Amino acid sequence: MWSQFSPKSVCTVFPFPYLESPVGRDDCYQYYIDSSLSPPCDLAQFYLLFSRSLLQCIPLFVEAVLERLTRGVKSSELRTMCLQVAIAALYYNPALLIHTLDNMHFPHTPQPITAHFINQWMNDTEFFLGLHDRKMCIIGLSVLMELPSRPVVVEGVAAQIVPSVLLLFLGLKHLYSSRLLNKPDLLACTGVPEEDQNEEIPSDEDEVNENRNAMMQQQTCTPVGHEDDEEEDDEDYWDEEGLEGTPLEEYNTPLDYDNGEDEYQFFTAALLRVQNTDQPWYQSLTTPLSDDQKKQLQEIYSLSQQRRSTAAKGQ
Repeated sequence: MWSQFSPKSVCTVFPFPYLESPVGRDDCYQYYIDSSLSPPCDLAQFYLLFSRSLLQCIPLFVEAVLERLTRGVKSSELRTMCLQVAIAALYYNPALLIHTLDNMHFPHTPQPITAHFINQWMNDTEFFLGLHDRKMCIIGLSVLMELPSRPVVVEGVAAQIVPSVLLLFLGLKHLYSSRLLNKPDLLACTGVPEEDQNEEIPSDEDEVNENRNAMMQQQTCTPVGHEDDEEEDDEDYWDEEGLEGTPLEEYNTPLDYDNGEDEYQFFTAALLRVQNTDQPWYQSLTTPLSDDQKKQLQEIYSLSQQRRSTAAKGQ
């Protein structure tokens, strides 16, 4: 019954006060269980990013999407939708998410749920397409690398975190360039070099293939788990001009507002804090980087400063 609703219309089905009631939480959980499509994931991420009063709903949302993920999801679009619900919870309340994952058990999988989530996330970073999804992933990885009490699984993927962020920023560079082809006055706000305006806009298939090739070059550990993915999972993900992203792009969350989190500033601030407070962990994150990756990281630092200066002038 739930597939008839779009993300927008579902938000009218479960208003915030109703969700905060026991009956509302039960109905929302059933909504997840009854649907294998993406609208439930859109709804959960929407609520987590918009409301700061849904603390009790975080375990409910996370349990629903992780239960779905651990049963196996062939569609890369649905996987990233499910992952983003947990990432939004990480951004909303990191300690609560980790506590929820550590205490979660499903009979159909022996693997610890925290490890399953982190490994699936790292394996799927190449499938985060669109502006919102990439921003969400970058911000989530920034929070992940700055966790005060890191799960063991995070230590195990240290060499993948910053390369994954760099890959996501490369995708954002293409997106910002394509969206500003007819808006050169906004270039200063995004930090996109002017010469990038003439870059060819990639199709969805090109985008995924480019991401996969870049990831294979960047990471010391090649992502696994995509062998069974069918190419058609990602077809028609963008419109014909390559300017649109995922279904969540249809409406704004607080991350998408002009005064929302800036992904460049968020990431660089997090990495600098790690550098200043935990040198061994910082070395684990950055030592595996190639010379090209270190150069790209410095460019991101520079763009972050430019965006901060531009934002300050606009106030």
